[in-house]
Amino acid sequence: MRVWFTGAAAAAGLVAFGLAGCTEGGAKTTKVAQAQQVVLEAKAVTASGCVRPVATTSCIVVRGRAGGYYDISTASPAPDPAKGVAISLQGKDLGKNTACGRQLTDVTWSYLSLQCAPPQTSASAEKGDKKAG
Repeated sequence: MRVWFTGAAAAAGLVAFGLAGCTEGGAKTTKVAQAQQVVLEAKAVTASGCVRPVATTSCIVVRGRAGGYYDISTASPAPDPAKGVAISLQGKDLGKNTACGRQLTDVTWSYLSLQCAPPQTSASAEKGDKKAG
């Protein structure tokens, strides 16, 4: 009788342990579901500068105050880099980086009355490096 009682107790312990594992797994699922519901707050960004296309991509960018680039490719309509005129823009930064820079969403912009220097090509950049060296 003792052997049977010990076996039954062991079986009950395993069932209880298994249920505890299920409860823990359920808690993990709940935590994951909660984490997925977190909404990132967008940071408002205001910048101005010359619009530049990025070689080998379809991105257009504007340089920010700290020297980094804002990817404004989502702007619709998009500013025309060929005009050579600076823009003022407002957008939202959700913290996403692209191959071209920090991506802005909900971009609104307007042309300023400032002319931009023509974009530097790799050939002209090399000439500038030779003069500096």
